[in-house]
Amino acid sequence: MSPQRSRTEEAKEAKRQLLIHAAIQMFAQKGFHETKMQDIADFAGVGKGTLYEYFETKEELFLAVYDSWIDEYETDMLRQSERLLDPVSKASALIDTTVEFYEKHADHAAILLEFWAHAIRSQNPHFLNRIREMKSRLAELGGKVAKELIKLKLFVDVDVESFTRLELAMSDGVFLQWILDGKAYSLRDAYKFRQSLIGAGLMTSALRKMISPKTTKRLKQGFLNSKTSNPKKK
Repeated sequence: MSPQRSRTEEAKEAKRQLLIHAAIQMFAQKGFHETKMQDIADFAGVGKGTLYEYFETKEELFLAVYDSWIDEYETDMLRQSERLLDPVSKASALIDTTVEFYEKHADHAAILLEFWAHAIRSQNPHFLNRIREMKSRLAELGGKVAKELIKLKLFVDVDVESFTRLELAMSDGVFLQWILDGKAYSLRDAYKFRQSLIGAGLMTSALRKMISPKTTKRLKQGFLNSKTSNPKKK
């Protein structure tokens, strides 16, 4: 690729990211259905024709917003999975990555929820397929960790596929409840509590002896009354 073409491609990608950023702001402010392409073009400071050069429909732009977030999330999850060898540390790192993702996009939670709702009712299969692809990849990463823990006799034998699917559902549920509760407590503490709760049921006696004091304290304390439960009051 020539230097001139490279610069052109970089400029096009920069413009595309500008349009995606504008879409995020408008979708967050007005919602997907109420937002018009003209609104996004105006916010980005471009003509509507320019916007249509990059995205033929509002649905395509909505999917691009979701893709930009999920691609980053999946990359971070894979990096954490490959970085660590110890499955216990790897499991904690994957959860930390999930918490960081949700905290980063907390102000745009309505867009995530609206995307899920739109995927269910839309006639366009790309939306639901994108979510299913993401969930399958996350389940695969989580499944590998669970199998390692079972192999090392740190977890009891469990149907890994059932476990990972339920864990993904719980993860989304914790985030949704946090949003509904007005982010009144630490999302990280809520996830740690969830992790301890799951671990308490799956840990073998060997692992339970190793981390029991820490887990027992976390389960007894919960996350609603922890010292970091409400960052706004710090």
